[in-house]
Amino acid sequence: MSYWNNNRNKRLLASLLAGVLAPTVAVGAVMATESTAEAATKKARCDVHAVLASKAGEVGIPPTLEFLRQQLSQDEFAVYKSFYLVEKISAKTTLEKAADFKFKSGNQLSLKLLGDDGAKLKLHAKMTSRDGASDLLNADYSIVPKGVLVIAGGEFEDGGNSGRLFFAVQCDRAG
Repeated sequence: MSYWNNNRNKRLLASLLAGVLAPTVAVGAVMATESTAEAATKKARCDVHAVLASKAGEVGIPPTLEFLRQQLSQDEFAVYKSFYLVEKISAKTTLEKAADFKFKSGNQLSLKLLGDDGAKLKLHAKMTSRDGASDLLNADYSIVPKGVLVIAGGEFEDGGNSGRLFFAVQCDRAG
């Protein structure tokens, strides 16, 4: 009788193989789940608000910028009395194609969807200075859908108002 014909030895071999292969199968399942979650979002719709923060005036936060109240109430904005919406641009980005935004200030922003982890969108943002000579931001970031990323844009004048320009980037999953 051969060694492998014995039932006890077959059970021992099966247990050893199961112990060695089970972690490999589990790791493969986790990796497949991660890549499936990241690929689940293929499009995102992004709204970018160019906002002028001014030390003059008593306008406060207008209704068009109410969604920024939490950010505008933080310490770094305490010195400003008025906020003005300079412009709002919307676009869609996909895994294959970045959305490009050109602002009347001269700044340019490129947003590219990198995926998601189920809870947060993963994006790449590149914002250039007004003359395009330098990057104000060039980074990957993760954010909850409809969360706000604020990017400083420098001094600016618009419609008789002067102050500091910043850009509020807000993205959400899109069909």
